[in-house]
Amino acid sequence: MPEAHGYLQALLRNIGVLRERAGLTPAQLEERLILGPGWIERFESGESVPSIDMMLAILHETGAGLQDLLHALPEPEPAQVERIIFAEQVGNAIRIHFRYAKFDAQYTLPNARLEEFEAVIKTLRDGLSRLAVVNEGQSEAIKSDSVARAFLTAVRAWPHANPSDLWWFLVYRAYCDPYNHPAQYARLDFTQSWKRTGGWALEEVLVRYYGPFLKQNGVNLYVADGAEKQILVDALRLEDRVEADKIDVVLTGGTPRGQKFFGVVHVKASFAERRTDDVPLSIALVGGGFTSPLWTMDCKSAPGENPVNRGELGDVERRRSAKRKDIEDEGYFTGCFSYNRNTQPTPPGLPEERRVHVCDFSNPDDAFSRFIIRRWQAFPKDRARAGNSV
Repeated sequence: MPEAHGYLQALLRNIGVLRERAGLTPAQLEERLILGPGWIERFESGESVPSIDMMLAILHETGAGLQDLLHALPEPEPAQVERIIFAEQVGNAIRIHFRYAKFDAQYTLPNARLEEFEAVIKTLRDGLSRLAVVNEGQSEAIKSDSVARAFLTAVRAWPHANPSDLWWFLVYRAYCDPYNHPAQYARLDFTQSWKRTGGWALEEVLVRYYGPFLKQNGVNLYVADGAEKQILVDALRLEDRVEADKIDVVLTGGTPRGQKFFGVVHVKASFAERRTDDVPLSIALVGGGFTSPLWTMDCKSAPGENPVNRGELGDVERRRSAKRKDIEDEGYFTGCFSYNRNTQPTPPGLPEERRVHVCDFSNPDDAFSRFIIRRWQAFPKDRARAGNSV
């Protein structure tokens, strides 16, 4: 529930005046309204804003009217709607405010303007507005497209920012703000909706950002539908059991005989996001001579007023996490590419297929795209001729 500020907080303090005038304690009023302990004090302090029907019920139980609630209030300031996420200009930075568990959290983005923040939010809102006029079968594609567009707008506006922070602290929180969605979805649990939409949107981000550059270098990457994935898996004839629905983004290379499959990019916002489901597929692909990198935002932070998105890979010198060891020691996946600038890259010494690389969205000609191009160039030519046509 939102916290009240300014004029609204002054109005809520009047609830206490009316309650006391009616000779009621907070506990007595809660008893009448069948509320758990502490709610009335929370309303009166402005920590939570009661719904309109709750406000009217309080007025009824205290024998008061709307004019009593509005009595002796200060002159109202310019209206400022409190949202799940909002921002303010602070010098040459913006301070983004959002709810994080029980905290009113904030994240400061330097060298940014409020207008840029609003442009990102509007990109998301305008995309999601299409949901009001389409059938249910189109809704997931529209949501994924809207999130991808909003994120790419953000990384273009702030190339100096940590991409993972923009995904985790801005786009995700903005998606969970019900006011950015059509009113028909007002009762939807957007945190649950995000789990599916966010994953698909991140795949779209990968394809849209790197697709044009890689295509110039003979590589194609795309999101296949369910039927295409199953056909692909059946054609690979790998000894290990491979589940088609675990394929995220497909990699193919151009040959005189057409596009040939040479790998899969595993796309995950965080390591906790069903990463273990991708390991068997990756092991099977690597064993078959294919490319199988992990591409991740490495999002991970603890709730707090000033959260830090540290990621999950740990300190390379003092405390390597089990997830880092999976890549560097066990060889799961064909390398890992993190877009969290707080992620520590693997020190020199290991082959690139066992390294954690750190990238951003400043230029598509980067460590990830060059790695993919090298992998295609090294893919055996006879294997390419005999490989699966896509």
